[in-house]
Amino acid sequence: MYELRELGDHYFGLYLILTLTLLAALKLVNPWRLKSLMRFWIGVGHTEEFNKTFKVYRAFSILTFVLRSLVFGLVLSIFQNKSFYIASFDGEVLYYAGGFMIFWILRTFLESGFMSFFNKQEALLRLFYIRTLNKEKITFLFGCLLFGLAFIGFGKIISILFASSYAIAMLAIHLNTLKLYFRQLNAMPVYIILYICASEIAPIWLALQILKF
Repeated sequence: MYELRELGDHYFGLYLILTLTLLAALKLVNPWRLKSLMRFWIGVGHTEEFNKTFKVYRAFSILTFVLRSLVFGLVLSIFQNKSFYIASFDGEVLYYAGGFMIFWILRTFLESGFMSFFNKQEALLRLFYIRTLNKEKITFLFGCLLFGLAFIGFGKIISILFASSYAIAMLAIHLNTLKLYFRQLNAMPVYIILYICASEIAPIWLALQILKF
């Protein structure tokens, strides 16, 4: 409680309150999603999810999207500054989180619109949904670590390792999803490979080039 009153030095309290508010709201509007998110050690059943009736409002949650954006912003701030302590909860995190949200909204909109011409929009959104569930689990785990270790802080090496482990975990989720592209999108393998390069690899490369500046 003492730290929550020290908002003039950092915004840890505000970020903590925002995160708890997002989780409480998720508990009210979509308790199943919160349960899935918090049980980060349980994998997502691909076959089970593909057999369910697909509903867009059930598949995508604004609350978990905002939560993922905040954690992404924190991790990116750690990677950029090569340090982590309670003062890392600052306005820069919101800048990165906002960029993350804009990027993924535009990317998803363009991809789903493009795939609609091939009548594969639902299949693509199902893939996004499964991948999102896995990302939410990793986000919750790293979010708990971020808030729990904020008062301890990390040095340069541990900070880089922590941020890198988050990036590796997200990359592993994407790589694990690749097999589903070939299984669910009935198209020539060469077209799927070109699509993956354009939608998965190119945006990451572009983001890394922007971060250099």
